[in-house]
This record gives sequence, C-alpha cells and structure tokens, in this order.
Amino acid sequence: MSKTSSWTVVALCATVVVAEGYDLIVYGALLPKLLAEPGWGLTTSSAGEIGSLVYLGMLVGGLIGGRLTDTRGRRTVVLASTVVFTVWTFACALAQAPWQLGLFRLLAGLGMGAVIPSALALAKEYSPEGRTPLTVTILMAGVPLGGTSASLLGLAILPTHGWRPMFLIGGAISVAILILGWAKLPESQQFLGTAERPRITALFSRAFLVTSILFAAASVLNLLTWYGMNTWLTTLMRELRYPLSSALQFSMTLNIAAVVASFLFAAAARRYGARPMAVVCALLTSAGIFGTAIGTSSMVLLLALIALIGAGAHSALNLVIASVADSYPVRLRGTAIGWANGMGRSGAVLAPALGGWVLSAGLGPRAVFYTFATTALCAAVIVSVLVVVGRRRQEVNV
Repeated sequence: MSKTSSWTVVALCATVVVAEGYDLIVYGALLPKLLAEPGWGLTTSSAGEIGSLVYLGMLVGGLIGGRLTDTRGRRTVVLASTVVFTVWTFACALAQAPWQLGLFRLLAGLGMGAVIPSALALAKEYSPEGRTPLTVTILMAGVPLGGTSASLLGLAILPTHGWRPMFLIGGAISVAILILGWAKLPESQQFLGTAERPRITALFSRAFLVTSILFAAASVLNLLTWYGMNTWLTTLMRELRYPLSSALQFSMTLNIAAVVASFLFAAAARRYGARPMAVVCALLTSAGIFGTAIGTSSMVLLLALIALIGAGAHSALNLVIASVADSYPVRLRGTAIGWANGMGRSGAVLAPALGGWVLSAGLGPRAVFYTFATTALCAAVIVSVLVVVGRRRQEVNV
C-alpha cells in the first residue's frame, strides 16, 4: 500500500476514535442536567458511580477486544466494537432511570474498550516504518477531540433541549463513521499473512512475561495520574482559593497542552525511542504536579506548570502504548495492546475515588497533588526498568 493510502487508513482509524471520544466524554458535559433530572434523585456521589461504570466496561472490552483482534481480524473488531458502543449510546438517550443509564454506559464501555486495541493495531500495521509513536499520538488525540466536540455541542443544545439529544447526536456521528469505515477500511495485510493464532497465554510466556507485567503496571499508573488530574484539578484549585474562572482555565490549559505537546514528544521518540521519552514525560508530569502543589504567585508560571502536567501525562500514555505495539509480533499485537490499555483502565476507575479518599481524610488539596505526583514518579521508574529490559534483549539478539 502506498504512503498516501497508509495515512488514509490511519486517518480512518483516528476518526473512529473521535466518535469513541465523544461517546466517552459526553457524560461529563451532561452531569448538571442529569443531577437535575426530575424523579431520578441523583447525587454527585451516585452520578460519579454511574460515570465510572464506562471505564469498568472499557477494562473488560479492552481485554476481550485485544484478543479478538488477533483471532478475528483488525477490521472486523473495529467495526463490530463501533456497532456495540453506537447501539448502547443510542440506548442511553432512552434511559428512564439511573440504573438503566449506568447499565447502558457499562455496555457501551465494552465497545469503547475493544475499539482502541483493534484500531491501534490496524493503524500501526499500515503506518510507515518508525512512525508508531506518531500513529498512536494521532489516534489517541481523537479522544480529547471527541470530548471537546461534545462540550461545544453541549453549550448549544443542553440549555434548550436537555441531555437526551446529546446521546442521539453521538450515536448518529458513530453511524456515519461506521458507514465510512465499512466502505473504506481495509483489513491488515500483516494479519492476513499470519497463519498462527496463539493462545492468550503466549502473552505471559517466558519471552514476554516481564514486559507484559511492566507495561500493564505503567499503563495503570499513567492512567491513574492522567484521570486523577483531569478529575480533580478544577476542584483542587478552587480549594486553594483560586476563582472558578481561573480553575476552569487551568483545566483547559491541561488538555490543550496534552494534545499539542504529544506530537512534539512523538517526533522526539522517533529519534530517542518511545520508552526513554516515556520516562522523560512521566518525570515532567511528576515535576509539574509537585510544582503546582507548592504553588507560585506568578500566574504565568502556574499555567506553565499545568501545561507541563498535561503534556507529560498524555504523552507518557501514548508512548507506552506505542512501545507495546512495537514490542510484540503481529500475532500477539492486538492482545498485548488490549492487555496494557485494558488493565490501565483500572487506574481510570480508581482515580476519582483516590482523590476523594485523600480529601475525606482531611489531608487537604496539596496532598492530592502529592499523591498523583508520586504515581507519575512510580510510572517513570517502571518504564525505566522497561528501557533496561529492552536494551538487554537487544544485546542478546545481537
């Protein structure tokens, strides 16, 4: 396949992830309306529990979808998983009680979790040599882009039409992208050329056991840090006496820096390697969180620290997944991505609760920052071990 058509496949996969990002993040934009829904009696606590169910679904979906993409094909699982989260996103618009909304979000999460390893594996196998970090960055940028689209649409639709049309729009967008994918998305030629379909236990064979465990641990810690900061940053800055307008500005800075800087770190990874750059990004994240906790009188410096958190945390996620995609043979690639990304979702599930526990213990907002700075630092340590393991394996192969 030509270079142009290769990037077309990457673009198609990225479009699928944008749809997934919309359906994933739209819930946050709907929370004020859901809390006010007559007869539902939702509290912030119960709404948070419903919100976390999608990540539980993504954990299971990532593990199952990653395996299926190595046995049934990348294209098949991308399209099938898109159907799953599309159907259940439509169902969310029809929910008549909180338990129904929670169940439908859980089931939608199965498709959302499954689409990531299949889309990443397919895009990686069509991307040019040495461009895996850039390919992963392009795809993963689809999540915040989809979420931004949900927020912007919410400004126009929620005040007059309520929350249900937002799910209907998400489903409609997914249907359009599904039709496009069905018509244009090819199967991976690398997958078709691989006759062997090993069992999932091969992921934990002697050759891959250490790296599989380390990749999962790094993903858990990276997602714990990233979702922890996304969940708690605005609240923590309000606790530290910053006005709400400034706190919201911090959140926007965090996410814009995440998307923009991820492409810069992807370019650096092509020269220095994905694993070493992931270590750098995790260390920058930790330093940015520590600096924010300590505080400064300079608003410019504070915004720079928060931008550093977003840039480092999101890029560390991308570079670890890129390294996973490059570290396993074709026959195990989807399973490995699904394992690392799926297990990482446990960090996303835990992040909101962890911050709440620290605050409930009366330790104050700075202790929450220190907690997530520590998880970022631990991620850097684990990826450093992966760097050493990778270099030793290269020496053995030589």
